[in-house]
Amino acid sequence: MPKINLNIDVLTDAKERISWAFDTFPKAYCSFSAGKDSGVMVHLVCEEARKRGRKIGLFFLDWEAQFSLTIDFARKIFKEYEDCIEPYWMAVPIKTWNAVSAYQPEWTAWDENKKNLWVREKENISIKDSALIPFWYDGIMFEEFVPTFGQWYAQGEK
Repeated sequence: MPKINLNIDVLTDAKERISWAFDTFPKAYCSFSAGKDSGVMVHLVCEEARKRGRKIGLFFLDWEAQFSLTIDFARKIFKEYEDCIEPYWMAVPIKTWNAVSAYQPEWTAWDENKKNLWVREKENISIKDSALIPFWYDGIMFEEFVPTFGQWYAQGEK
């Protein structure tokens, strides 16, 4: 297919779409992995939130066994934008598929029964107690947790 020039650069278009989201939705949150793409998105969304005097939810699922530089970056972002975010740094025993073991097809981050094996301690800012999450149930999988969090966060709003 031939390339169609829209006469708009990616940054300008991204900012316009973010502005539209703020105009359209009374509540917004940004899902953040502490990677490059989501890091850029957090900067852009928080810039718009500050401009409008609004807060956004900032959702980060802490997998416990992440690179230390990833956690350092997440800490930096949560600190830098503490004035315009509702922090949801999740450090709860969440399950996901485990492709590195033929013996354990699922892995649980922050498994309370294996606390002696944790890679590091939970962050002070993190939500550590799954009882604080209204839709939580033991054994919830990442693939269900993330969209359910979005529905819960919306509280019936668009």
